[in-house]
Amino acid sequence: MADGGTITQRITDLIGSEHTTNAAYSGDLINAAVNEIADMMPNDLLLKYSPAPTTVTSASGVSIEGKKILQITRIDSNGGIERECKALSRTEFAVATDSGSIYKSTVFSPVYKIHSDNSASTLVIYPDCDSSGQEGKIFYFPYIADGTDTTGMTASNLNTSYYLPGTLIHAIALKSSINMLNAYLSNQIQDEEDMEIVQLLTTQKATLEKDFMAEIQRFMVGAMAKQEKPEAE
Repeated sequence: MADGGTITQRITDLIGSEHTTNAAYSGDLINAAVNEIADMMPNDLLLKYSPAPTTVTSASGVSIEGKKILQITRIDSNGGIERECKALSRTEFAVATDSGSIYKSTVFSPVYKIHSDNSASTLVIYPDCDSSGQEGKIFYFPYIADGTDTTGMTASNLNTSYYLPGTLIHAIALKSSINMLNAYLSNQIQDEEDMEIVQLLTTQKATLEKDFMAEIQRFMVGAMAKQEKPEAE
C-alpha cells in the first residue's frame, strides 16, 4: 500500500489509467477542478494559504487577471493602521472619490472597485495609494492557468505550490475524475460507441459526484458554523 501519491495516481485509483488517453486534455481538466474547488471555498480558508499580497502603490491600481480576490487593505500612513477596503460598484466608487460629496471616502474608510474598461481588469483603491507608507494590499488566490502541469501535485505540496490546504487533495482527485469522465462520456456519445459502456460510466460518475459533495461538505460546514456562531456578549 502506498501513501502520498500524486494527483494522477489518485485519479488512476478512482477511474483507471485510461484517463490519460480518453481525455486528451486531462491536465487542463485537473486545473479546472482545482479552480472550481477554490471558488467553492470560503475566503477565510483561502486567506490562510494565500501567497504574499500584491501591493498597490499608485492611483492607477494593478491588474488582477487570473486572481480570485480575497481581501483588500490599505495602510493609512507610515507605521499607520492597515484598514480593510470596502468593495464598491463603478457608480458608487465615483461618488466616493467626489471631493464635493458628503460620501467621499477618507483614509479611515478606504474603498476599491474593479476597473474593466479594457480587456484586463484592474483593481483601483481610493484614497490613492503610494510607495511612501500608504500602500494597498491585494490578498488573492492565484487561479491555475490552462497548460500548467499539475500532474505532480500531492497533498504535501498543495499548500506550498497551489495555495490550498493539503486535505483538499482527495476532493481535487474526485472532481478531476468527474471532469474526465464527462469528457470521456462526450467522446463515447459523439462517436456512437457501446451504449452499455456509456451507462456504466454514467453510473460511476454519479457515484463520484456523491462522494465529492460529501468530501467538500467537510470544508463548507466548518465555514457555515463559523458564520452562524453568535458573537460573545
